[in-house]
Amino acid sequence: MKILLVDDERESRSFLANYLALHGHTIIECDSGEEALEVYKENRFQMVLSDIKMSGMSGIELIEAIKSLDREPKADLVLYTGFVDVSLAISALRAGAYDYLTKPINFKELTSILERVEEHQNLLYENKVLTEHFDEKLKEATRDAEHQLTHLKQLVAKQAGIENIGVFSDVMQSLVKHAQQYHTDRMVPVLIQGETGVGKEVIARIIHYGNMETPGPFVDINCAAISPTLFESELFGYEGGSFTGGVNKGQKGKFDIAAGGTLFLDEIVELPLELQAKLLRVLEEKSFYRVGGLKKIKTDVRIICTANLDFEKQIEDGMFRKDLYYRLKVGRILIPPLRERADDILPLTLMFLTDFSKRRGKHFSRISEPAAKFLLSYQWPGNVRELRNAIEWVSFMFDDEELTLEHLSNLTPKGTEEKKETRSLAPDPINLDEHIDDLIEEALRLYKGNKTKAAQHLGISVRALYYRLERMQKNAAGKK
Repeated sequence: MKILLVDDERESRSFLANYLALHGHTIIECDSGEEALEVYKENRFQMVLSDIKMSGMSGIELIEAIKSLDREPKADLVLYTGFVDVSLAISALRAGAYDYLTKPINFKELTSILERVEEHQNLLYENKVLTEHFDEKLKEATRDAEHQLTHLKQLVAKQAGIENIGVFSDVMQSLVKHAQQYHTDRMVPVLIQGETGVGKEVIARIIHYGNMETPGPFVDINCAAISPTLFESELFGYEGGSFTGGVNKGQKGKFDIAAGGTLFLDEIVELPLELQAKLLRVLEEKSFYRVGGLKKIKTDVRIICTANLDFEKQIEDGMFRKDLYYRLKVGRILIPPLRERADDILPLTLMFLTDFSKRRGKHFSRISEPAAKFLLSYQWPGNVRELRNAIEWVSFMFDDEELTLEHLSNLTPKGTEEKKETRSLAPDPINLDEHIDDLIEEALRLYKGNKTKAAQHLGISVRALYYRLERMQKNAAGKK
């Protein structure tokens, strides 16, 4: 062992040093506590053997100073003195001494202490090795767990549709940060507004999934795709025997399915007026009734809705309740169109380009300057969805290292106007009402039943569209 020997009496110190050296130990001698403390700081010892009574710093003070350096000293501290004093021995042990000897030193007793110290030091070393091994294994296991967690989160993000959201501009970074704040308070309804293709559902999923920890179910409803007569039972479910054609034992609705999670109402303006009042009641009371039911059902579902930018016009036209709008507006997020955030266009293009290239084994990795200028000048009426689809088409049709202007031929350049088709009246008389009905049916087919988008395409209000649809139904019933 390496032993620090401290004694201000030279003869006594030399005698002990020779004995310890003969038994195979390495000895460093000091004649004062002050010197020993400095030597201890610069070396590693297995044992400190010190006299108690010394001029200057005493042995007990030396132990206390060493313990102040090392909360758990690596060396075992043994004190000795020429005075037989029980209280002094107790003070030494309380100060942290491993053991205590009296002069003249009994070498048999000293040998016994040395053996115990050596055994203790060996145990400390083995414990250190085991601890380091355990710590390394723990770090390795932690790294593996973190890797698996990261991989799991990536899988969840991919399934959630938020693995590549492309947040590059300051505007979008601020918007996503804003969205993540809503994740912490599920009782606040959120209204996400923006043009078609800006990524309203992606933002909704960011709010829902938050930190990826047990977010609950994400249940989405396209309000434009559900028949008004079935909307209430779809949302709230129904009790057995509530209406003809229903399941005898009843059925749970979307609010039941989304318990503990999020109900995503896409195109909320398509929600029938009578159901708007019931949705407002759910938001205010956190409860609902099933169709045909008498029992009030509590709900903790988070409500996230989307609407286009002319939502306020639907309110003015009487197609949407003001009180519900103001309730939803508490958590309003407005996503700007892609043309208003130029900082996102090229990074998004490169992200889509490399992603699709990797999937298809292509080699695209950069954008030419003319292509970049075109991408920045293009108006992107379909926003991020249009950009993504355009780049996916490029990755399907071509295989180059650089995206060029020629690859973007499927996009109409900014400012280029398509020639208007000249129309002329048919030679035979036409039924204008039937012609309008045909246009409405065509628009509804084009937008898969989405009345808001169909009305926008036709250049009429949603109320006018509903009026025409009711008229068409009456005409159809009259012909039967």
